[in-house]
Amino acid sequence: MCKDSSMQVQPSCDVAFRLEDKNSAWRLVIPAAKGQPEAELSETAVRLQFAGASAEDRKLLHVPLKAQPLDMDNVKCSFSRKRSELVIEWPQTTPSSSSATAQSVTEKQTGSLEAAEDACEAQSEAPREADATCDTAATNTAAEVPPVAPESEPEPAAEKAQDEARTSTPESEVADKKTADEWKALGNDAVKAGNHEEGVRCYSAGIAAGGGDEAILRSNRALCLLQLDRNEDALEDCRCCISLRPDFFKGYLRGAKALRALGRAEEALAFLKKCPKHPEAETMAAELRPEAEAAEAKRIASLTGCEKSKEEGNVLFRKGSFEAALEKYSQALEEHDDQESSLALAIRNNRAACYHQISDFHSVVRDTNFVLERQPGDVKALCRRMLALEPLEKYEAALKDARAVLRQDPRNDMANKVQHRLSKLVRELQRDGSA
Repeated sequence: MCKDSSMQVQPSCDVAFRLEDKNSAWRLVIPAAKGQPEAELSETAVRLQFAGASAEDRKLLHVPLKAQPLDMDNVKCSFSRKRSELVIEWPQTTPSSSSATAQSVTEKQTGSLEAAEDACEAQSEAPREADATCDTAATNTAAEVPPVAPESEPEPAAEKAQDEARTSTPESEVADKKTADEWKALGNDAVKAGNHEEGVRCYSAGIAAGGGDEAILRSNRALCLLQLDRNEDALEDCRCCISLRPDFFKGYLRGAKALRALGRAEEALAFLKKCPKHPEAETMAAELRPEAEAAEAKRIASLTGCEKSKEEGNVLFRKGSFEAALEKYSQALEEHDDQESSLALAIRNNRAACYHQISDFHSVVRDTNFVLERQPGDVKALCRRMLALEPLEKYEAALKDARAVLRQDPRNDMANKVQHRLSKLVRELQRDGSA
């Protein structure tokens, strides 16, 4: 289940996790609802292949700086089927050793995320013109967006920020009695003077001081890091910024600029599409789209066989050409020898989405049944079957699927609506049937 790896250091992706400090040991707890995942370990990161995912869809999770490095000689991995959690545990190192390692890791974080998105989900993100203004207040200039709830409790952002700042800020500055707002003002003055190194130092001290608007401080620090061509570090600040303030458009703009500078136009466009509606975001997306499409075309051209047909189907699906996408997914399945592999199941799941778009609900049920017989917890397949069963008037089965989805994802909006809509109807049908 777990093995050592000399994997390249890359920024962490969106993997839910919980870091625990228990009995002089660190415990990294990772939810895995679909079953036991494969994990490759290094001193600073964990590469995960979740059950049902292909090798191309592996996720990379960086161990929080304060818990690095993993003690590779004494690390233990276990999987709790009852809780559906992977637990990685290792002894804590001494503060001096941990600090040295954290600093080393910070210097090495220049890798690139593997862009592995499932088909039929829009990809988008944005460019890299350096906006030269720092943020002075947490004003909401975009449309109201509901907060994004993590799947499991992440490491507290403020605590992580303090640990990062202590590795890069002298003790005398940490001990300084300036408030976060005072540090922010000093950082803003440094940016106006064109001194971005000083801006990074001041904003870092403001984050370490605590009590301020961390989202703004990180957004401002990202601005400075972009000017210093420290794009990976800027991207990490932007990810934290939008997790704290999902409605703050500058976090998305600057994150997209960092990804564009790293040559990852497809990811940049996908990152930017999550931004609340804003003219600057729309302008940047328009600039990025040709770059992203060219990068995607180049990537697809390098593929062969069923993988190429699958990706071509994804492009057609996003363009709304559902019947053409359906043909590509069917072609991909014909080209694949193992119909029960994770790749074949993903293709069949995508084909079910095409069938739904052309209202062929019987075919949706057929393809999703095939997937769910082999992967019973596949949320996408459950949702697609649920939505197909209702127009087929199989209300009890649709309600059952909705409840199965909500057991895994209680905030799933589609499943909540179906449950609300069908619960009363099913009760009435059952009452009438018994009568």
